[in-house]
Amino acid sequence: MAVTLLCAGELPEGEATRVRQRLTALRAQHAADRQLFAKSDEAGTDVLAQTALGREVASQAHAVSGAAGAPPLLAPALDAALMDAALGESLEASSPNRFGIAHDKSIAYVLAADAQFPDLPDMPDGMAFELLRSLDAPIALRGEVGGVAVVTASNWSASAEAVGVVARSACLAQLCATAIEKMVSRPDGELSPEVVWDALGDGARSVSSLRSAGHLKSAVLTFRGRGRAIGPIEGDRLLRFGVSNWR
Repeated sequence: MAVTLLCAGELPEGEATRVRQRLTALRAQHAADRQLFAKSDEAGTDVLAQTALGREVASQAHAVSGAAGAPPLLAPALDAALMDAALGESLEASSPNRFGIAHDKSIAYVLAADAQFPDLPDMPDGMAFELLRSLDAPIALRGEVGGVAVVTASNWSASAEAVGVVARSACLAQLCATAIEKMVSRPDGELSPEVVWDALGDGARSVSSLRSAGHLKSAVLTFRGRGRAIGPIEGDRLLRFGVSNWR
């Protein structure tokens, strides 16, 4: 599980190495659940995991599915949950003002109230990091542990082009993002501005439901150069999302 550690130089000596080693161990411990979840992602959230963490991910996925109106993907959420677990253990060993663990398009992070992540131009995925660095995106989570996740469509004819979520954990952010993506159904025929906004409206209603249920803090979703931002997010600062018109 290849990860990028954000601001690892501010950790106590040896802690960054320990985080990587712990993630490797966690990945091995949950390999069977990861395989099960990967096979189950097209079947929904009714799966019986072997580990306590796997069962917690499945339980959260079931709750997210009920609020969003669509089932999320379990396998990437388990990867995010492993980052949450490693981050939590690291915080028990030290108290960094800012630290993050990034994998694919998810980031588990801690950010003190007066801190901000610096610009890291070599980040593997710029969209998730841009969402994290937005001055407004993580404001509700500052001083706490949180997570961000970005999902980009694998089938550009069937769903939102990108969904970004800020939540109280990387696991929840990932679950919410994959569920929201499924709620933006692209209509057939000419994609006029009104049709595009209507399609985004379906996703925005799912976001509002998830936010009311306490599963996420804020989210953005994009389609054909237009975007919806719900919660404390300044869409105009998210340049990598390719949106020219935000609502």
